[in-house]
Amino acid sequence: MKNTILAALLFCLCGMLGAEQWKYSADASLSLAQNFYSEKWAGTELSNINWIANSNSSAEKQLSKIMHDRTTLKLAFGQTHTQKTDALGDKYWEKAQKTTDKIDLESLLRFTLQFYVDPFAAARMESQFMDMSDPAKTRMVNPLKLTETAGIARTFIKDDYQELNSRLGAAFRQNIDRDVLVGTERETQTTNDGGLEFITEYSKKFMPKDVTYKSKLLVYEALFNSKSKDLNDDWKSPDVKWENTLSTKLWSVITMSLIFDVIYEREQVKEIQYKETLALGVSYQLF
Repeated sequence: MKNTILAALLFCLCGMLGAEQWKYSADASLSLAQNFYSEKWAGTELSNINWIANSNSSAEKQLSKIMHDRTTLKLAFGQTHTQKTDALGDKYWEKAQKTTDKIDLESLLRFTLQFYVDPFAAARMESQFMDMSDPAKTRMVNPLKLTETAGIARTFIKDDYQELNSRLGAAFRQNIDRDVLVGTERETQTTNDGGLEFITEYSKKFMPKDVTYKSKLLVYEALFNSKSKDLNDDWKSPDVKWENTLSTKLWSVITMSLIFDVIYEREQVKEIQYKETLALGVSYQLF
C-alpha cells in the first residue's frame, strides 16, 4: 500500500512538470447608500448608512493531462447603521446591524479522462465572519460547515460566452459550532452527516452589453446523521440553495448588480427563505 501511494504521488508530480500555468481571476466591489437629515429636520425621517463589500476570486490549472484543479473563494460582508430617537427626543446611532455575511471556499479536483463523465473530488468550507447569535459573545468565523464530495461531473456547454456543468457525488459534512454556551460552560458541538450532493453551475456573458449572469444550484440529501436519535425527521429533508447574480458595468468601474438567493433548509426554518440585493457601486477587476 505504501509503495502504491508513493508511485501515485510520483506520477502526479511528473505530470505537473509539464502542466499549464495557473489562471487567476479576482474582483472586488463596494456598494454604499446614505441618507442624512439635519438636527432641525421637521419630519420624522432618520439618517442611515448601508454598505456591502463583495469579492470573488478563483485559481485554476490543468495540473496534467488528466487532472484539473479549480479553487474559488467568495466573500461578502455588509452592515446597516441606523439613527434612532430616545425617550427625550435626542437622536443617536444604534449599533450596526449585519445585513450580509458570507465565506465560501471550494477546491475541485477533476480527472479529465475524456470520458462521457469525469470523476472528481471536492472540498468546501462555508462560514461567516461574525456569528452574533449569542448576545454574550461574538464568535468569529463560526459556525463552520465542511463538505467533502467525490463523484462524477460533466460539462455540457463551454465556449467564450457561456458554460454549463453539473456534478453528482457522495458527500460527507461536518457542522462545527464553537464556544456554545451550555449551562455555565462553553463547548464545541459537532454534527456529522452524509448523503448525496448535486450541483449545477451556469454562467453567461451577454455581449457587447457587458452583462454577466451566474447561477449555482446545490441540492443535498442526507442519508444519515450522527445525532439522528436526538433530532426529529427534518434532517432527512433535502437542503436546497440556489444562488443567482446578474451584474452589468454601467461605466468604467461603476457597476450595478442584482443578487437573488433561495434557500430551503428545513432544520433551520420550515419555510422557503430568499434574499434579494440590488446594488449600485464600484467594482474593480484585480487580475
